[in-house]
Amino acid sequence: MTARTPYDEIRYSNYPYAQTHPDRLATVAALHGLKAPDPRVCRVLELGCGAGGNLLAMAVATPGIRALGVDLASEPIEEGRRVAAEIGLDNVELRQGDVAELTDGRLGEFDYVIVHGLYAWVPEPVRDAVLAACHSHLAPDGLAYVSYNAHPGGHLRRLLREVGLWFGREEKDPLARAERAQALYRFLAASRGDADDWWGGMLAGTIEPFAWGPTYRLVHDDLSDHWAPVWFAEFAERAAGHGLAYVGDGDLSNLLPERVPGPVDEGVRELTGGDRIAYEQLLDMLRCVFFRQSVLCRDSRTPAAGPDPAAVRDLFFAARERAEGAAPGEPLRSAMALLRTRLPDTMGFAELRAALGADPDALAEAMLEGFRAELVMPHAAPLRAVSAASDRPMASPLARWQARHELEVTSLAYTSVRMEEPAARLLITLLDGTRDRAAIRAEFASRTGVRLSAEDLDANLEQLGRLFLLSEA
Repeated sequence: MTARTPYDEIRYSNYPYAQTHPDRLATVAALHGLKAPDPRVCRVLELGCGAGGNLLAMAVATPGIRALGVDLASEPIEEGRRVAAEIGLDNVELRQGDVAELTDGRLGEFDYVIVHGLYAWVPEPVRDAVLAACHSHLAPDGLAYVSYNAHPGGHLRRLLREVGLWFGREEKDPLARAERAQALYRFLAASRGDADDWWGGMLAGTIEPFAWGPTYRLVHDDLSDHWAPVWFAEFAERAAGHGLAYVGDGDLSNLLPERVPGPVDEGVRELTGGDRIAYEQLLDMLRCVFFRQSVLCRDSRTPAAGPDPAAVRDLFFAARERAEGAAPGEPLRSAMALLRTRLPDTMGFAELRAALGADPDALAEAMLEGFRAELVMPHAAPLRAVSAASDRPMASPLARWQARHELEVTSLAYTSVRMEEPAARLLITLLDGTRDRAAIRAEFASRTGVRLSAEDLDANLEQLGRLFLLSEA
């Protein structure tokens, strides 16, 4: 019988993480000059998958994916298997297993290997096992994603961790200890978190997730037995020891100019003399980074240090819905006008160039400028919303299951949509492809006592379509 783990005793969150999706990882690779496997048809391995919320959402959103998740905790694995069976997923498998035993590549070759929230929360030897497992399972052109608590922000969190462990020292039960520590954190936040001095400012910028976050996160993250943030440079060196090279960060905002002002950026580059790892480490120090999401490849490949306009030609673009202001200059202005007519869908670079008759070099520079100005979002694969015009509209099977059990549903664009209103969640459960609009309205009225007009139903379906919550039959 498998030994129980703390994650069997106290469940952790089970959300999808957009930054781990192969489309995001392939986009990061493209912006750093690397070709990646097609994110629409690929093999994905997740180490430390919990109850599989990340992979289940991925498998529904991208049916061409074949996914395997492994976790040491057996009960979350069983829970994930039950959900997969209920919604009829056959392209994802969840297994109970120990990552320390997977350093030999025994599971096969994968295009994408995901390790989210594991590396900094395991004993020291297991960290090497995590990296060895990534390398041994990674396809030659594949990508790995590893997230971890990082310094210098980790040192600030350590202060709160240590005082919380001390304050809850009499409690033997991990949950009771976390609750007592959280009472202290809330007292500190209320008493000193709004002060104008340096200490009050530091508390205000650090303590909120400790004081108001869920207690299960304190149990498994900040107050857990194994908790050790690392410097990025240390992580990169350790990854290199396992044949892995740093590509970029899973958070695309790290490529934006606002990350660091121009003169400061020049100073950092001068100090580091072209050493990319040192450059990234100094930026972490300047910005007091707390968390890193490193994308890695095999060290036989050489990523570029930053976005290359040539790579843009292989990408797809969507206008950001909340992007404000006019795009500066041509051809970006015309590209933005066209992309806004296609919302929420993407357009490929080749389609954009043909529609605009633009010079490809100028358009590539323009789209890179649009990304940096946060006007457009790049993707490695096309994204198309399903029209709400179907006679028998259908929501994705995962969204229907989630709407029956949770407040958040996962879209086919791999985003979480929070639905506080029970009526909105009910509507999603009714969209199973068996009912026409009249039947949907009749069933909705029967269950709620509220008549939904044809116009209101159409408007709701249109909004669900734009949120990527409708699927094809």
